[in-house]
Amino acid sequence: MSRNSDDHITSAVKLIQEEQYKEAIELLETYLKGNPDSLEAWYNYGCALLGIDRLEDAVKAYDEALAIDNMIFEIWFNKASSLHELADFKKAKECYEKALEINSEDAEAWNNLGNSHSRMGNGRAAIEAYTRAVALKPDYAEAFYNKANAHFIEEEDQHAIAYAEVALELDPSLETRVNQWIHVSRARLASAQDQQEYDRARKEKKKISELDIRNSNSVD
Repeated sequence: MSRNSDDHITSAVKLIQEEQYKEAIELLETYLKGNPDSLEAWYNYGCALLGIDRLEDAVKAYDEALAIDNMIFEIWFNKASSLHELADFKKAKECYEKALEINSEDAEAWNNLGNSHSRMGNGRAAIEAYTRAVALKPDYAEAFYNKANAHFIEEEDQHAIAYAEVALELDPSLETRVNQWIHVSRARLASAQDQQEYDRARKEKKKISELDIRNSNSVD
């Protein structure tokens, strides 16, 4: 890559970091006309497009980058994020999985994969992904919240409450989101515990009655 090419990419990256996305797009579009095989240009072009919510165009830019090199974690991750925003959760899931094949130690990718599974109604798979995220990053409050919420949806209320409490300890600002459902989880858990206690008492009463009958028969 020439020094001039380096300067163009560096300038575009700086504009993106400063959230001057339109200026970055213009610079990169001009650059790509003469350098259509530039991986860095296509990737940063996708980032700039994502910055102004031109999501479909961002996906196309990332595809151009992947056509040059499909073993870069960040490209798959950003493509997945664009697809998730487009509500194409199946393709987003597939892209997060591709990213994780390259780097399985990225907690955010596991969390986002969980989000895609959750939006597709795959509760167990979502919980597994969130579990991987918090194992990699024990202070990841958002992932703990997502895991709690997934357990709530699966009506696993004891787990939902426990992980929600962890999330709140890590980030008290999550309280509003937790309060949207945790009272339901607590009520369901209390009801289940009451039912278990009722069932236990009935079984105990039945055993006592059967024992009284046997004792009465023995006397006779």
